[in-house]
Amino acid sequence: MLYTPEQQKQYTELSKKFIQHPAGKSDINDLRAVLIFHEHKYYIEDNPLISDFEYDQLYKQLVRVEEQYPELITPDSPTQRVSVDTTGEFRSVPHTIPMLSLDNSYNEEDLVDFDHSVKKLCAIPYGEHVEYCVEPKFDGGSIAVIYENDLLTRAATRGNGIMGEEMTANAKAIPTIPLKAGFSKYHIRKVELRGEALIRKDRFSEINAEREREGLSIFANPRNAATGGLRMKDPNETRKRGLEAFIYQLAYAEDKDGNEVHKNFKTHHEGIELLGSLGFRIPHQEMKICRGIREVVDYCHQWQEKREDYPYEIDGMVIKVNSLDLQEKCGFTAHHPRWAVAFKFKAKQATSKLLKVEYQVGKGQHHTGGQNRACTSGRRYGFFYFAA
Repeated sequence: MLYTPEQQKQYTELSKKFIQHPAGKSDINDLRAVLIFHEHKYYIEDNPLISDFEYDQLYKQLVRVEEQYPELITPDSPTQRVSVDTTGEFRSVPHTIPMLSLDNSYNEEDLVDFDHSVKKLCAIPYGEHVEYCVEPKFDGGSIAVIYENDLLTRAATRGNGIMGEEMTANAKAIPTIPLKAGFSKYHIRKVELRGEALIRKDRFSEINAEREREGLSIFANPRNAATGGLRMKDPNETRKRGLEAFIYQLAYAEDKDGNEVHKNFKTHHEGIELLGSLGFRIPHQEMKICRGIREVVDYCHQWQEKREDYPYEIDGMVIKVNSLDLQEKCGFTAHHPRWAVAFKFKAKQATSKLLKVEYQVGKGQHHTGGQNRACTSGRRYGFFYFAA
């Protein structure tokens, strides 16, 4: 959601008031609103206005009041993000519409071919430009979240694209996923959104350092840590892992009569900006509207050069036809939408230098620790020493 300057001033003053004079029963709605405001400033805008200690003070006040008056607990209360119960087994649930894969491209020629295909499907002369929306291809765990009557009611992993694993309790533990969003203002009763659960690179380093100290195996990459976090049986553990979520598609929406209304938006970008205004984290600054495939190519190359400086792992860019009308004309295959394509970055490469090989005779034993590796073959084996 977007907060006006007047609202920001109001919630800042209320924060000071509650820190100095703890809230009571009559303050519970204001206290909830203050906490939601500060969560938005911290997790969505990356612009916290109070310290972690002050936030914890306010949060504990809400816990205390709700414990005294449990009948006042609401589904969108910040205290409801983490359940005290474990989730148990994950059941399979159907997606409203399939979560298809993306076709891949690897160079400028592939992107030009994609542009030609779009123009052919939409009967657009080759000399005209198609408007594309280009955004990072996040390397995390894909999720689908459903809101009904403004409340988060279900979340699931991608699964096989038709069915996913239900992980609503864990989604509620991700602070960048609102528990409540004002879709009803736009006459939307039910909506399914698509996004990606991620872990920041710096947080990933902290997690691996913690696991090393505890004698646990370390994660190979942030993607594995994120996808594993989605399937934790205890939502408290999901929250500790520090997952965040970017929402990148308004996939389906219907009104109170069951009529599809997501197609009322003219462009993909319009739907994403709406989600941003409702409090979701979207790739707002990273997203660009490109007029023609030449701009798309240039933007993809720019991001390939600066990917290492981005705080999240990305392995490419996603190019989508911006017009929803043209998307419908393009249609789908059984595998992927014809109106979108992924531009895959060049694989990261590292070179190791072989320093020496030592051969010994005896009973070999496999060793994979550090930079030294042993290969066994019968009773003769060699140690290979590498420099990273």
